[in-house]
Amino acid sequence: MKHIIYCMGLLAICVTPTYAQDATHAPSSDQQGGLNEIVVTAQRREESLQHVPVAVTAFNADELGSARVANVRNLSGYAPNFQVTTQGLQSTPTINIRGISSGTANNAVDPKVGLYLDGVYVGRTVGAVFDLADIERVEVLRGPQGTLFGRNATAGAVSLITAPPTGEFGVKQSLSYGNDNALRIRTVLNLPSLGPLSFKLAYLHDEIDGDTKNLLAGRSIDLSRRSSSFGTLRFGDKFGGRNTDAAQFAARFSPDDGLTFDYRFDYTDLRSVGRASQLLGTLPGTAGTIHSGILGFQPITGGITNLSVRRLNAVANASSTERVEVQGHSLTATWAISDDVKLKSITAFRKMQQHPYIYDMAATGGIRFSAAQLGMLLSGNLAGIPQAPVGLNDSLFSLLTARKSKQRQFSQELQLQVTNNDYDLVMGGFYFHERAPETGIAGVFQPVTNGMVIPGQLDARFGSGTTRSTTINASLAAYGQLTYHVTDTFDLTGGLRYTIDHRRTNLYEVSGLQGGVLKPGSYKSKYKKLNYTVIGTWRPTAGIMAYGKVSTGYVSGGIMNAIPYGPESLLAFEGGLKTQLFNNRFRANIAIFHMKYKDLQTSNFVNGVVSFNNAGKANISGFEAEIDAMPTKGLTLSGSLGYSDFNYKKFVLNGVDVAATARPAYFSKWTARASMQYEAPEFANGSRPFAKIDARWRSSSKLVATPIANPIMEERATTKPYWLIDGRVGLSKIPLAGMDVSISAYGQNLLNKEYYSFGAPVTGLAAIYDRGRTYGIELSTTF
Repeated sequence: MKHIIYCMGLLAICVTPTYAQDATHAPSSDQQGGLNEIVVTAQRREESLQHVPVAVTAFNADELGSARVANVRNLSGYAPNFQVTTQGLQSTPTINIRGISSGTANNAVDPKVGLYLDGVYVGRTVGAVFDLADIERVEVLRGPQGTLFGRNATAGAVSLITAPPTGEFGVKQSLSYGNDNALRIRTVLNLPSLGPLSFKLAYLHDEIDGDTKNLLAGRSIDLSRRSSSFGTLRFGDKFGGRNTDAAQFAARFSPDDGLTFDYRFDYTDLRSVGRASQLLGTLPGTAGTIHSGILGFQPITGGITNLSVRRLNAVANASSTERVEVQGHSLTATWAISDDVKLKSITAFRKMQQHPYIYDMAATGGIRFSAAQLGMLLSGNLAGIPQAPVGLNDSLFSLLTARKSKQRQFSQELQLQVTNNDYDLVMGGFYFHERAPETGIAGVFQPVTNGMVIPGQLDARFGSGTTRSTTINASLAAYGQLTYHVTDTFDLTGGLRYTIDHRRTNLYEVSGLQGGVLKPGSYKSKYKKLNYTVIGTWRPTAGIMAYGKVSTGYVSGGIMNAIPYGPESLLAFEGGLKTQLFNNRFRANIAIFHMKYKDLQTSNFVNGVVSFNNAGKANISGFEAEIDAMPTKGLTLSGSLGYSDFNYKKFVLNGVDVAATARPAYFSKWTARASMQYEAPEFANGSRPFAKIDARWRSSSKLVATPIANPIMEERATTKPYWLIDGRVGLSKIPLAGMDVSISAYGQNLLNKEYYSFGAPVTGLAAIYDRGRTYGIELSTTF
């Protein structure tokens, strides 16, 4: 209620008018009848999207607001061959570009997709969760980023750019309320400049209730015998809920025409409970047989199996509230030495803290089975199990996972840009340092006695225990990319980047579940890599550009949970065509690619043991097409289609090459999107009706990397193709008390599609369903 009062107060008292369009509902096309020009920084300098020889999709503030995008996880499907899942946890997005996933959430593994905020590299996947109140633009770059961007990446990069201060007084305010008590408040305040100084403040509050009841609500688990820093964690009442507060501050100092300093601060506090997890069935193998036996006794012991092939409205999951705090500071100094030469410095510090939490990814928190009964099952004494006592608060996990982590990072980049009639040059140096401690508690067939996890004799058999480590990484790189204008229509580009990665891992404690080969101690490693990019660009007319590109990418090796692994690399060939025709009413961008992926880093869970290694080799081929059209004034049509064919050439798993049957998990070969937006003619008072519908489609995907021997379980491990359809309808620019007000109704997943995009293949196969239909009303104003 206090948020509603706060927001309505702002709407009532701030009546100074301005003539800026409302960011949420402004049209995405020029009202004079043409598509807007899109400016991107995909090559670290501002250029028109249609002139950049890179496969990149960009979204401006209007499009992001209309789609209710406040963070990376909301972007899934909006670009071809671009998919985002959350591993059940709302704090940890897994980004997949062209079949390559961003990687594990472990602090010792670098992501395969680079994430940047205002040019600053975000080092950890968990730290990528931050919500932003005022995003000006998002760019999704597909293909290896081995030359220009801060850290190397084999899959691509996502770049988020926030809006700078305007230097003029202005307020943007929005308030929405929807089903499941969804409340979002967004405020952006620009202050009048004080000479060369200008400031901006932004705030976002976003909350929604969980959508699945927890049958274990009110109960808790005591993990202090595993790690005193975890203590007792209480299970959530519902699953899928979140409560986010995010703030931004930006300041710009421009003492003269050639020098600008931009300071930015962002902070996100996310409290969420993971998505509900339910069991689709047990898996073949020794561990699966034990699990199946335990489930068979649940009618006798009074446990809850969460076993169903249909979505359950209530489950028994031992998942607590997860709190993640993320904040960052950056200072960007830009000196325009002349019209042709620009020098830039980006200095940044970021930190993240993931507080202790438990997540019942394997959906077994409802099983009632004592340690004594487990011992009888393992020894073959089945007759004694029904007679053995089991307490009301005794339970057993097929997989128990609890975690906490922190990360601090510092980065410094110096960059020189030269632009003239003969050539364009970007060159510079980059330094990155991070320290990231983490503690993980894990157990396979972990008994819980009277709500407490007690170390026991079965720990050694199943590898249960605690893993504690600190990862310290440093990276130093020098890069340069030169574009030479051979003729008025043909450019030739070459780029080089040399990287030195220093990695140190301090292992304090390692559980056997991690499958590691190293004992506690301090380990160091060093990696060096030279990456290159070569591009030929041809512009036969002002509206047509074709390009061919060869590039490489690389991700460093290291040590994850006592498992040493090597770097991975990728060689990519890409050709593209970008067109803008019919008086700027039609835009089509097409790219085809073939990539050779070597020593790819993969994580698997087989027979109760985690493995992380360099799988071998793969080839990835595909294409992407994006089209925007404005056939008539006010009507904008958009669509995209992406295809990626991922073929393993070598995949060694437990000493066996399974390349012939392996496939990437959580990955759809085909993605598609279709969007239509209509801006009706203005009414007499200047207001304008609008409507938008957006549909995203994914083909089938697998929850496991290798086929399951049981055909029934193999079928259940397949997510069938599905559409997600979103829509919005409303009235914008309503003149009211000197303000421009907009009101709209929105809906997401309007068809209420039930689908699971993530699952956990442990001893059983768990499925984690995404949220169903959401809808509500949004009121916004600009003044």
